[in-house]
Amino acid sequence: MKTCGVVKVDGIIELPEYMVGKIDPTTISVQLTPIASYQELFVDRIEYGARVIVRNAAGGAINAYYEVNAEEKWFTSDV
Repeated sequence: MKTCGVVKVDGIIELPEYMVGKIDPTTISVQLTPIASYQELFVDRIEYGARVIVRNAAGGAINAYYEVNAEEKWFTSDV
């Protein structure tokens, strides 16, 4: 599954409902591309497989494109 967009000053990427609970959190990968100026961006943490927290090591404002990819969970039936 995949989602993309722009992350702004707060540095929070909220994953869409179609991903939350349906992806394997251990497979989440995040690509960040700064907009307009150099930024030392990194993923600080991923909360509950639903929210990605991005930070700028240089301490400046965050303005970047993001792309998040993750593998779907495979559910099995106990029937």
